[in-house]
Amino acid sequence: MPRPPKLVVLAHDPADDPCVELVAQALAARGVEIERIATGPFPAGCMLELEPHADAPRIVLGGVRLDDADALWLRHLDPSGLPPGLRDDERAAALQQAGAALWAALACSRAFLLDPPEALLAAPHKPRAMQLAAGLGIDVPRTLVTNSPAAVRRFAAERPGPLVCKLVDSGGVHLADPAGPPQLPTLALDDLDDLDGLELAPMIVQERLDKRLELRVTIVGHEVFVAGLDPRGALDVRMDRALLADLRPSDALPPLLRDRLLSLCTFLGLNFASIDVVRTADDRWVMLDLNTTSYFDHVERFAGLSISAAVADLLLGRKPPRAHRPLIARKTSSG
Repeated sequence: MPRPPKLVVLAHDPADDPCVELVAQALAARGVEIERIATGPFPAGCMLELEPHADAPRIVLGGVRLDDADALWLRHLDPSGLPPGLRDDERAAALQQAGAALWAALACSRAFLLDPPEALLAAPHKPRAMQLAAGLGIDVPRTLVTNSPAAVRRFAAERPGPLVCKLVDSGGVHLADPAGPPQLPTLALDDLDDLDGLELAPMIVQERLDKRLELRVTIVGHEVFVAGLDPRGALDVRMDRALLADLRPSDALPPLLRDRLLSLCTFLGLNFASIDVVRTADDRWVMLDLNTTSYFDHVERFAGLSISAAVADLLLGRKPPRAHRPLIARKTSSG
């Protein structure tokens, strides 16, 4: 009798990730269990063993063999398991080495990866994603990335109108929100005379769009799930839980834009992505953001879209992946 498929999810704290629970339930309905590894305690509280052999690497993390897994689902890893009392430079060096070792171990895996480390590490850089999207014919906001107050004022003067600012890497800084996943919102940039501190950390500055429809497009392999709502003037709908409850299935996404978003995911090597798209008052369709390991539980809950079932089927190999990860060919001759 063939063994059941071995599926493993890696997350900072799987018990605190509602998407993990939804996919686990979908897999259980298909008669399959998923093993969970908490990467938050790594390195001090979670041991790693990696032997990167060409044909049969040996990978053990937290006592779980990963080298014989059929699929690995990579969520928010963020190793942070270090004891108190370390100097700042010691802590920074240890975490840098821990992250490098963890990602290296996952990159050595021959399992199906949702998604591969090389894709996950490259895609979160919003300016590059917007540049690639624009190259595919997708409209994106007029954008500046800078830590120069003078550049912001020049940018504002070139095409007057309201501006917003957001983080370059939204996965790196969070605000605690007891009602949902931690996030830092998009903010209005109203006072161009008060830009103190910008020189310490570059930000994204964009034109503020007059939105009449906001879509959350979730791509899982070849499947596309679209939920929409009326933003009612909100700068960042993620920060309004009552507004998110208005999410409903939507058929508004233009077919050509749908195809271009799929092409963007293929180019980035992603089988999973959540993409924010808006329709403006002057009928522009604009892509705001592309996210890789984002939360989708609120979209599934409010819009009734079966995203977790699609993720489960992709992990099981019941649905074909969109992006295929090239593996190094096995050595067939000597010399």
